[in-house]
Amino acid sequence: MSEERHASFVIRVVQDRQGQISGVIERVATGAKEAFTSKEVIGGVIARMLQREKALPRTNPGPQPDDGEKSTEPS
Repeated sequence: MSEERHASFVIRVVQDRQGQISGVIERVATGAKEAFTSKEVIGGVIARMLQREKALPRTNPGPQPDDGEKSTEPS
């Protein structure tokens, strides 16, 4: 059975007078940010950010509750 993971990103975009797009993509959970300079690369930037996170060891390998669910672990 595969593990489903959710990721949230904030994408800040600026368009100049010539129509050029640039901005920053931020991974909400980690605060990692990466700049981009065209709309065509946005998907690739997100994919790289997810790949980097996949390569890092998880700090809490236990199951995580889905949004809206309360954890049964004591605080």
